[in-house]
Amino acid sequence: DTGATGCRDCEQGRYCAKGASAPLPCDAGTYSDKTNLADASECTDASPGHFATAGSTQQTACREGSFANGTRNGACELCKEGHYQDKSAAAACVRCAAGKFCPQGSSRELDAQCKAGTYARLTDRDGDPECLDCPAGSSCAGGGAVPAVCSPGTAAKPAQGQCTVCGVGTYQPDSGAVGCLECAPGTLCPKGSSAELPASCPAGFYIGNASTTLKSLDDCIGCAPGSFCAGGAAQPTACAPGSIAPSGNMSACELCSIGHFAASNTACEECEAGTYAASEGLSQCTLCPHPLSSKNGNVTCSICKEGFYLQDASALPDDIFRFPTDYCKPCPPSAECSDNTALATIGVPAGYWRASPSSAVLTACRDFGGDRAGEARCAGNERGAKQASRRLEEAGSDEYCAPGFTGPECQLCDASNHYLVDGDTCRECAAVGLAMGRLAGVALGLCAACALLAWAYSMQSWRHRRYIGAALRLTDRFVAWCVAIGLQAKAKILLGFYQVVIVLSTTYSARLPEKYTGWTDKLSGAVSVDWSGILLPSQCVNFSLRLLTIALSPVGLIALLLLIGVLVRIRRWQTAPERPRFSAAVRSGILDLTPSGLILIFCFVPSVSASIFRSWSCKAYVVSPPYASFEQISYMRQDASVQCDTAEHDSITTIAIFLIFLWPFGSLALFTLLLIPCHKALSTSTPTDLSRAASFLHREYEVRWYWWEALDLLRKIILTGVVVLIPEKRSFVRLVLATLICSCYTVGLAVATPFKRIEDDVLAVAINLVLLLMFLGASWTTLFDAIEESCEGKAESILGWGSSDVIVISMSILVGFALALFLIGAVLAARRVAKIKTIRLKKTKQAPELTLAKGLTWHLFNSHIWSTGQDAVGNIKSELQLLVPGLKIFLDVDDLKDIGALEEYIQHSQMILFFLSCGYFRSKNCLREIRSSLEMDKPIVLVQEADPEKGGGTLQAL
Repeated sequence: DTGATGCRDCEQGRYCAKGASAPLPCDAGTYSDKTNLADASECTDASPGHFATAGSTQQTACREGSFANGTRNGACELCKEGHYQDKSAAAACVRCAAGKFCPQGSSRELDAQCKAGTYARLTDRDGDPECLDCPAGSSCAGGGAVPAVCSPGTAAKPAQGQCTVCGVGTYQPDSGAVGCLECAPGTLCPKGSSAELPASCPAGFYIGNASTTLKSLDDCIGCAPGSFCAGGAAQPTACAPGSIAPSGNMSACELCSIGHFAASNTACEECEAGTYAASEGLSQCTLCPHPLSSKNGNVTCSICKEGFYLQDASALPDDIFRFPTDYCKPCPPSAECSDNTALATIGVPAGYWRASPSSAVLTACRDFGGDRAGEARCAGNERGAKQASRRLEEAGSDEYCAPGFTGPECQLCDASNHYLVDGDTCRECAAVGLAMGRLAGVALGLCAACALLAWAYSMQSWRHRRYIGAALRLTDRFVAWCVAIGLQAKAKILLGFYQVVIVLSTTYSARLPEKYTGWTDKLSGAVSVDWSGILLPSQCVNFSLRLLTIALSPVGLIALLLLIGVLVRIRRWQTAPERPRFSAAVRSGILDLTPSGLILIFCFVPSVSASIFRSWSCKAYVVSPPYASFEQISYMRQDASVQCDTAEHDSITTIAIFLIFLWPFGSLALFTLLLIPCHKALSTSTPTDLSRAASFLHREYEVRWYWWEALDLLRKIILTGVVVLIPEKRSFVRLVLATLICSCYTVGLAVATPFKRIEDDVLAVAINLVLLLMFLGASWTTLFDAIEESCEGKAESILGWGSSDVIVISMSILVGFALALFLIGAVLAARRVAKIKTIRLKKTKQAPELTLAKGLTWHLFNSHIWSTGQDAVGNIKSELQLLVPGLKIFLDVDDLKDIGALEEYIQHSQMILFFLSCGYFRSKNCLREIRSSLEMDKPIVLVQEADPEKGGGTLQAL
């Protein structure tokens, strides 16, 4: 009002700004019950589920069937169709349950009972829905469902429960259509078409008669399997190679996946083993490149084919495929390599062994005297070899052994205190004390037996007895035969040959085919002397004790023999009427059995020395892969339980060093010390006790070569023992050294001819030539196998031989030819010698060995007078020396130095020849010679010159 004296309070539901002339209502959606509001923002917002009209003093709750979402609502909204709300002040409506009907603004769910073709839209006075006809272009399923608009290709008239699909020849491109449209001429409308289509079959079908115009899809025929139909007027097309149509009505062929190929037009199959398919759509699989293979269905080749193995299992498949020969290597000799064999799974057959699964070297297990014992001990890693599928297992070295065996080549017994017998049987060891007792008993028994035989043979009176006499006489004939043919020299030559040849495989690691060397292995047991191996097997005692037994037992035996000889001499000395010095008796006793001791030393030296030097002999086995740095593990050949280059092995070699000075060097020094004092006695033909005792060493040699036995012993020691000091990895150098020694020795024999008998010279040269050829053959076979292992197939191109068998056969032929040649030479030489007129002993067919007693210089002294007997005596001397080579005859023109020493010349002559000619008995010097001969009781030979024309005459006249 104008002219008012005061302001009124603002009303509820309104606000009054400063200077307001009238109250303004709160905005719709807000309200206020206060009278002091100055701005619209001070009005309170209506909360969810409520509304407020403009100027409201309170907010009003929404009734059932309506809702107000959020704040500042000016009015409530009705629940839309399909929703209801049975509570007031609601912020949202609830969806009708299935099978219920909720018209707009529903405050409850109503049961819908409308039939198909109608729908519930409104409610009547009772609140139940009213069913109305479904509008055109829609379908009503009935119940409470709302009308659904028909999709293209369908149509519906009013009150239809479902839309009608356009029939063949009609189409409907729009939704909610009342009816379908007729196809225009020249077009095709299959059932349910939403558009007019070209007159052709769909993909996967074709027109059965290509000349017929398509009137209906019923005229289209589905494509058969193995072909595809692009649709339209196209006829079926066969699938291209590498693709298939496994079923009919296919619009396109499918490509075979990788690892498969199109075996036909309808099916793909896996690639077979040994082939691969790296890409899709292949009509055939590709063969794996040599030497690769594959499994069924593989997309690449990454395994090695049969006969090859993968040497590096960590290699990537792609690397294996790109560089097959770098990774797949030929199967090692004697090994089994099936498809997909790796280095660790190489098949090791029975009878073979390898030191490590990472090694590609297989070692043939030795039989050690048994019949196929190597196969019994070494079972290999073939499991179920007789079954259809063989399984190869990765294994360590012991896994290749049969149960009960272990160690390199499975040659050790797994059970403690057991040793190997016959190569395939383990037997429990006897007590060490008992074994040593047996060893001593055997040695004493042999000595007693030999002594008894020698004593029986010395009994001359027994030769007339009935039974033992026949045996002794037969022994006499045998001894005479041995002496006649010079058996000692020949036996020594042959025994020396065998002592060397039996160590070819052990000392030289020679790779000779076993079928050619089996006889040497059997012979080794007969010639090699190893007392401890008989009574103290290797696994029963440590090798140090065995080595001491091997070296010291012969020393004890020889010492026992010498002691027996001394005791016999002492016994004779005690019973002798005139006793010489005691030292002389002891010396004679030692010399009595020195020949027996030398024979034992000769037999023992090579074998004992070889056993000593074999302390350094180790058999190496490869443990490294072929592509890695070369590594080996070595075990002693004599005791496989001892690994070389260990503390245990060092202790054995320390003992061996001491024994070297006892046997190899000691025996050589003994032979030398015995032969040197014999030189004067042999050169002057004046035997001494020592020269007789040592005759075993020099009897068969010419005097100038009396020392040859020591040289031969040195040769055998080097060939059987010293070469072992060359490391095992350089074993080929041993063969080279042995070949050089044999070459030089054979040439030396041929040039020197040191033996007295020509057949012995020929035999020695022939035997050593055979030995030389054997070393050459062993060198070539070893070299052949080494080249073949490192470069398969290259040995023949390098050496010219196709196999080691060819080498052995060639060398055997060469050996036979050499022996035949020397046999012919021996026969020709013997015939040539037989034509030379010399005096020979009927018993031996050889020239007599002339000796001189101590103090004598000449065998014969020729006494004659110069004037009538000089020429005749000279002829006698020359003729006698032709008939008896080596005969020493005194002739004044050759030997007289002092006419006053005629008596001394007579004294130093063994026999005196008096040549009686004219004037002999008138010569003072001749009479001196006669007188001295008679006084010294010298044997006298009288030769009379009866021809007067030559200064002779009758005995009475002379």
